[in-house]
Amino acid sequence: MADIFSSKRIEEMMQKQAHGTEPDALQIKSSDPAYKRNLMLAFNWYNYEKDIKVARSYLRSWVKAQKTIDVKQFDTVVDLCTAPVYGWLARLATHGAELSAEHAERLNTHIQDLMGEYRVAAPVIEDPNSPKKPSIQDAMLEKQREFLGMWEGEFDAFILNDCRSTDFDVFKYMQGNNVARPYAQALGELLTRRITEYVLASESTDEQIIEGYSCYTAAQMRRIIQWLEAGKADVERYLNFKKANQKVRVKKAKPAGVQVAKLKYLKEHENLKSVSPTSIVGAQQVWVYNIKNRKLGVYNATGSSGFSVRGTSLQGYDPETSVQRTLRKPEVVIPAMMEAGKIALRKVLSDLTTTETRLNGRINEDTLLLRVL
Repeated sequence: MADIFSSKRIEEMMQKQAHGTEPDALQIKSSDPAYKRNLMLAFNWYNYEKDIKVARSYLRSWVKAQKTIDVKQFDTVVDLCTAPVYGWLARLATHGAELSAEHAERLNTHIQDLMGEYRVAAPVIEDPNSPKKPSIQDAMLEKQREFLGMWEGEFDAFILNDCRSTDFDVFKYMQGNNVARPYAQALGELLTRRITEYVLASESTDEQIIEGYSCYTAAQMRRIIQWLEAGKADVERYLNFKKANQKVRVKKAKPAGVQVAKLKYLKEHENLKSVSPTSIVGAQQVWVYNIKNRKLGVYNATGSSGFSVRGTSLQGYDPETSVQRTLRKPEVVIPAMMEAGKIALRKVLSDLTTTETRLNGRINEDTLLLRVL
């Protein structure tokens, strides 16, 4: 049933609406009540007249004009990852269109996503006599075609079911199959075009268009548009889901020796010796003693990754539970602390009657590193 869209008559109808001169960007204003309709018609024209390479060139021109991103870095983005609709938005904006805040934000977000996720290394020069392997773009395009083909099959099933919902759920399918963001964006573009087609067809007074869609009742047309709009909303929800759950690149930690290279501490004092400062990195608890003010303190880490060291300061400690107290009898308290088990250690400071103050993370040449857990 969905093959109706590839029929010669419907194709001619869509080309009739799409062809002509490039849309006048100055006529597209977010304050205009017909803003969304005019924008959709402009998208329709670009979708029929231009391709993804042109969309990418439009985006590149926009990036170059904004001067916030190095164009050379943008040139490393895989072509196929560029969603054409953002190229159209960039083109319209460059030519003076007044985009809504939402569309402007989406355009900028898409460019940032491209720069963060879809850059590739410089191409490797291969032996011209070796069998040609499919490029990254070819492989991605094939997978995208398979995904969109699957959706077309579900659309056919919907049409055959008297334009009534089936068990297919766009969001659940994409979530369950971890569909890549570029493929979801491609489906969103396809849905946008279909919505435009059906809305225009349902409102048209053109005899050819009416005849082309005469196989549908008015109620069926309404259900088709609702189904497509629900699918578009699911795509948007999935893209937001992917963005919220994308993996954050974890910065590789420096080796312990490098971290403590500039740390200033007291190696020994009388019969007390500091532990190796490298043992602090990744530890959960550190006991320190300042010989100048006779304060014994304990640092507790905030997370399972433990402490790190930056310059002369301890990083990753809990400011609420990392405290210190002045010792009246250090010769008694310190040996007891050194031999205490984990449970007994909790009472070492709380049993003292001196005032408790919070530690600030700084280690200096008067500080002994007494114990690490």
